[in-house]
Amino acid sequence: MKIAIHQPDLLPYSGFWFKIATSDAFVLAEHDQFQKHGYQRRVQMRQSWCSHQLVGKPALIPINKVEVQPGWQQRLVDVITGRYRGSRHWSRRGAELVARIQDSSGHTLAEVNRGLIEVVADMLAITTPIVVTPPPELAGIERLIEQCSMVGATEYLSGTGGTAYMGEDATQRFAQAGVTLTWSAHQMTTGDSIVTVLMDHDNPMDVVLREIPPPANLGVYQHTSTPDHDDVAREFR
Repeated sequence: MKIAIHQPDLLPYSGFWFKIATSDAFVLAEHDQFQKHGYQRRVQMRQSWCSHQLVGKPALIPINKVEVQPGWQQRLVDVITGRYRGSRHWSRRGAELVARIQDSSGHTLAEVNRGLIEVVADMLAITTPIVVTPPPELAGIERLIEQCSMVGATEYLSGTGGTAYMGEDATQRFAQAGVTLTWSAHQMTTGDSIVTVLMDHDNPMDVVLREIPPPANLGVYQHTSTPDHDDVAREFR
């Protein structure tokens, strides 16, 4: 069984959805530590930030312990409406998206973002199960392997940003645990939120599933690294 693991980000970019769509199960790492400047609370929409308003100034606590200010549904709808009204697919997809956001619930950052992820997954017709494991005890690459073990995974699909912290021996360390490490081949069209893809493209799944083409001088297809969301963050900074 192939899985991917990621924090519950706010309406993230297409590479996030590539990992969901091409996995057998998707683990939301809501026990991970909240990152103040991470994508759990903010995302680019039309190349400008859209952010959740949080209760207090959370630090050094898990994502599922962070609280979102009440009224987040209307704030998010207002931003989306202001930036996407008049877009090519606003009349159909935009109306559906804002209606479903207004009907959403949730108090913690993990609850809110998971609900939004489930809404978009349904709109994209992605049926991959979304699961949450018990709190893992380890850190770094061992934490990922631990979660793979929890759900019985035999293959782990990672964004290429994982190379920054997993180390050169990552493939071997996963293999020792009986798990094949695979790197995402997603070809990024935009670093913006999936909302941009929904509003601008006739077939959003064509964008989500787009892969880097094989090099012209190779007779056999080989996956090549492509920026994941962490790399996109560095570009915007």
